[in-house]
Amino acid sequence: YTLVPIIGSLRWQIDNIKGPLILRGNWDLEVSGAVVKIPRGAETRYFAYMMGMRRNFVPRNWRATPYFDWRVGLGDINAKGPLGVPYAQGQDFTFTLNMGSGVRYNFNPRYAISAGLNFMHISNLDLSESNGKPNWGVRSYGINVYGPMVGIDIQLRRHPRHSE
Repeated sequence: YTLVPIIGSLRWQIDNIKGPLILRGNWDLEVSGAVVKIPRGAETRYFAYMMGMRRNFVPRNWRATPYFDWRVGLGDINAKGPLGVPYAQGQDFTFTLNMGSGVRYNFNPRYAISAGLNFMHISNLDLSESNGKPNWGVRSYGINVYGPMVGIDIQLRRHPRHSE
């Protein structure tokens, strides 16, 4: 499978920047929506709603901020397993896990860019399989992909919160 995701996220800073040297940073609550094109694979599109957390590591006097995040959510894929396509997904309803790590470069308090590596897992937790019932269900193969992510970060708050 090859996935091309476009993910829009809103993040809320839930604590102040604190901690010793290398661990200094803060946590964000994250809500995301994804529209995913599938140019290589049995299916052709995927939509997802995800929620999670992001840890920002904020070194003093640096413009670059390393981070890692994870999100879990629900999705809808145009499953081809019920149509008899081999190695396709077994049903439209899915769950997703998304994890990533990278660096955000802050141009100023409002604008930044980010780049990193991301992992995405899509499956239906075997909900479409037979569970011991003969002649019922469709085998569902999950999707595991990883690849680069780039982003544009814009702070929506009018007056940016000042850090140390």
